[in-house]
Amino acid sequence: MDEIGQVVVAAGHLALKPRGPRWAHASLCVLDAVFSINARYERHTVPTCHRYAAWAGISVPMSGSAQLPVPDEQPLQSFVTHIQTHGEEAFSSEVLQNRQRTRANRDAPLKAEAARQYADLLVSHGVATLGDANVLLADLDKLRAIERDLAVVAGHGSGARLAYLWMLLGDDSRIKPDRMVLRWLQTVLQRTVTTVQAVSILTEAATRLRCTPWELDHAIWANQRKA
Repeated sequence: MDEIGQVVVAAGHLALKPRGPRWAHASLCVLDAVFSINARYERHTVPTCHRYAAWAGISVPMSGSAQLPVPDEQPLQSFVTHIQTHGEEAFSSEVLQNRQRTRANRDAPLKAEAARQYADLLVSHGVATLGDANVLLADLDKLRAIERDLAVVAGHGSGARLAYLWMLLGDDSRIKPDRMVLRWLQTVLQRTVTTVQAVSILTEAATRLRCTPWELDHAIWANQRKA
């Protein structure tokens, strides 16, 4: 059996589910993407997003895909303005109540700064809403250009954060090859797996499983979170 087959067999023990409710505002997608890296998702990342939503007066932070876009979606520029007005330090402490940094180093940039830079770059490329993001994701040349810009923001790492951002913004064809996904693949295949290999293997496995890459990625993540 080839490696894709091994992954398909192992995935038979996972709970593959269609995508449920997701963030209904691009700002919350940016916060999730940046603050989820090397953090406990349910304990730290999700509350951080909800604290911002409550502070910003976002009444419907999450919605099913069929209900998107929500009528009062917050323009991404408003998120940028909020951080600029408060400053990264105060925004982290007072609004988000989360002072995590992009690296395990007290001198590393705050994640709030990285989130502001992400949002600012998206706005500079004409992305203000989830609808704009969907248009961007369909334009490969423009997507490559903005990916080059986003890759220089502190905390980029192997690129998992950027792939995850596109997933959050609505691209179900993406894989977030973070440490939990890599750990699962390494256990299944009994070898070290690179992030590039992970994307290729899981994308092909999802095709054989007749599910989206997002569904497979999320099922692996949910399984490893309990491990």
